[in-house]
Amino acid sequence: KQWYQRRVAITAGEVRANINELQSLLSQAKQPTVRSLLESELKRQNELLMTVSPPEKKSIVKSGGKTKKITNYSWEENLKYVKVYVRDIKSAEDVLEKENIDANFEERSFTVILRKVGPKALNYSLTIGNLKKEISPEECKVVPTKTGVTIHLFKVKNSMWSDLKQSKKEKSTDCDSALIPLL
Repeated sequence: KQWYQRRVAITAGEVRANINELQSLLSQAKQPTVRSLLESELKRQNELLMTVSPPEKKSIVKSGGKTKKITNYSWEENLKYVKVYVRDIKSAEDVLEKENIDANFEERSFTVILRKVGPKALNYSLTIGNLKKEISPEECKVVPTKTGVTIHLFKVKNSMWSDLKQSKKEKSTDCDSALIPLL
């Protein structure tokens, strides 16, 4: 209890990560005493999750001028994270300052705004919603590269995604498949 009292700010993402790890450990535990301890801590973490408020959302303010939507990107993944690559929006000589990068990460979506890119000081935006699975917003980041940026999305659960976004078929509810056509 003292640890939680000393630590001022704990995020919902951190608590969810604790819960996932405790569940993983619990599935492996064989000793009754160890299982009891893990179950007790898991209960405490679930209670803590209910009290932790979500982090404040960073407002994204666009600078003057038009913003071009980024439609050309690629991605790759491993068990822990997904990397989204945005390339060819600037030359290698152009510098993209960190203060000109705004990002808002949610559990299943993100928006990145790049301001004053290149000699023409263009603005770019990339918004991707309905991600395949949940990400940990607190851990995600945008890293400038020679010709663009790489967006690091850290997964809540270690897994492989078959696609970056959730398909429309996956979004349908079980009720949809239970409908019987009227004759």
